[in-house]
Amino acid sequence: MTAGDARPHGGGRLPPLAAAAVLAALGLVPLAKLLGGGASIPWWSAAVQDWLVTGTAIVLAALGLGRVVGERVDRSIARSITVVLGPSPRAFQAFLALLVLALTGSFAVYCFARAPFSQDEMAQRFHAHVLLAGRLFAAGEPHPEFFSITGVLDRAGRWYSMYPIGGPALLAVGAALHATWLVNPVLTAFTACALYRFAAAAFGEGPGRASALLFALSPFVLIMGASEMNHVGALALATLALAALPTWATAPRGSAVLGAAALIGLGVGGMATIRPLDAAVVAVVIGVFQLSVLRRERSRARSLVVQFAVGALPVACLLYVNARTTGRPLLFAYDALYGPGQRLGFHVDPFGVPYTPLRALTLTSANLMRLDRYLFEWPLPGLVPILAALVALRRPTRWDLLLLGLIGATVGAYGLYWAADSFFAGPRFLYTAVPAFIIFGARAPGLVAESLPQGVPRRATLLVVPLCLCYAWLTPTGVSSVQMRAYYYHVGRTKLKTDIAVQVEAARLSRALVFVHEPWRARLEARLRAFGLAPSEAGRLLSSADACQIQTALDAEDTRAPDDTAVRHARLLDATRTAAAVHPVGGLQADEAISLAEGAVLTDACRREIAADEGGTTPYAPFLALARFDPDGALGGSVVFARDLGPRNEVLRARFPDRTWYRYRPRASEDDTAAIVPY
Repeated sequence: MTAGDARPHGGGRLPPLAAAAVLAALGLVPLAKLLGGGASIPWWSAAVQDWLVTGTAIVLAALGLGRVVGERVDRSIARSITVVLGPSPRAFQAFLALLVLALTGSFAVYCFARAPFSQDEMAQRFHAHVLLAGRLFAAGEPHPEFFSITGVLDRAGRWYSMYPIGGPALLAVGAALHATWLVNPVLTAFTACALYRFAAAAFGEGPGRASALLFALSPFVLIMGASEMNHVGALALATLALAALPTWATAPRGSAVLGAAALIGLGVGGMATIRPLDAAVVAVVIGVFQLSVLRRERSRARSLVVQFAVGALPVACLLYVNARTTGRPLLFAYDALYGPGQRLGFHVDPFGVPYTPLRALTLTSANLMRLDRYLFEWPLPGLVPILAALVALRRPTRWDLLLLGLIGATVGAYGLYWAADSFFAGPRFLYTAVPAFIIFGARAPGLVAESLPQGVPRRATLLVVPLCLCYAWLTPTGVSSVQMRAYYYHVGRTKLKTDIAVQVEAARLSRALVFVHEPWRARLEARLRAFGLAPSEAGRLLSSADACQIQTALDAEDTRAPDDTAVRHARLLDATRTAAAVHPVGGLQADEAISLAEGAVLTDACRREIAADEGGTTPYAPFLALARFDPDGALGGSVVFARDLGPRNEVLRARFPDRTWYRYRPRASEDDTAAIVPY
């Protein structure tokens, strides 16, 4: 079926109306706040007030323009449509790709200074450098507490990230070209073009181009595309599969169908190497769609052999890497790191918190509420145009149902995931469904206008989206503002945006070992991970026990002979129990947070740890992201960065006997240029 032969689906209006009701109940009604459950949406009240005041003003402005300058509005709308539809499909895609690349590249420089911003990104950069050394994993370090970060495993002599191999592999391509920061902008530009090809084939050239332009102007898309998060590569492959689906479903028999099937297989199989759960969601949605087509056209079934064969290749690579790293093809690294509590379903999560249906409902609502703000940054909730399209959709086609399936499957799958309350540029676990949300949003003005007679309401309907876009992009401040959102990322976590490579080059180091001083909490956490605790266990202990007791217990364990792991863990937990109440120390940031017991007396060692932080601290993860490896997988290169553990640093003398020792000193001001000083 092509856009020109868009027959309605037999299900009628019930599916889109039901979807609209569910999305409205979860995303417009503040269910997450009403239910509680720990979802953090402190901005909701201010956003609602802004939507009511500014959003109403936008609607009134659209009505006023439609009444006062009605014919001019009609001519302007017609001229805009002519301009958008004027270029050929190839020329439009070239323009679209350049626009998205320019915007995401600018955001990468302004928001993130071309550096990884989260530990997810840093861990994958680390693994990318391992791949560039020609290895699937690096050689484990004898003292991993100096080099570990959350999201990286060092077990059984194998050192690798917890993320599926596809994400690090994409970053490795960029690292080989000395342009890691450009990988995701290029992938986002590709995604925009693939989204256009799908939407144009399914709904027509006009809706296709409107959807692609709205995608290109979504701050959620642009900020995510400016990062190094693996969601971007997964979405690029998802849209590759979606773009091939209309050809598979409508082309005459022959090579076109086989080629489309191969692309679908490549897209879904490639996704599995990056984000397996998202790949499963897309595979189910596309699979159900294909089965519905095969009910009428069984001849296309042969192409599925090609699709499965192509898709199986990247999946086989993923399973092979699992076998080489975790030791079992079906054991993913994040399962090995966090244990059974990492999996989908209702159970106690890795941090000891019960994940119940009520909490799942709360987090699902919270993510959809966040979509209202972060998808577009409009003075209207982001779900409003999407809901308007669903309500106005009189004749839903199978392509509409496909998109509804993508939304429902993504929301449902991550509703079963204990860590669904995770944020980056927006509700990041809904990112795979963003094309579906945006296509419905882009089609909303046309669908609603079709049901209205010629006149002011129709003109106003067509003006609301352009006015919202102008407001979001041109207003420098406010609850909803693209400029303000970018500014928040620009001024946030500035320590992560230091160009460490430039500082190392300026210091002209060779065969150097540079110690990086993290906060006391981070040092304790690294030692607990090296002791054998999972990151979740280490975090729980640091939040519930006295930091000085933990320090003392770890120091005592260093003096003991090797013992059974279970015995050592039991001894550590017993040594950190206290009858006194334990309270967080006030005035500390999250990465510095420690707790102390009431009435406890600090040991000299603990006082030294606290005093060491007074000279300034720096996160270690960005330094590990710069690690280089020798052909045998050992940590090497001209400069090795290690976590500063004070007197314990001496144990590295034997590991790095021929290196000169230095300290990394955080800059006190812009004029302070001495970042690396002798040890």
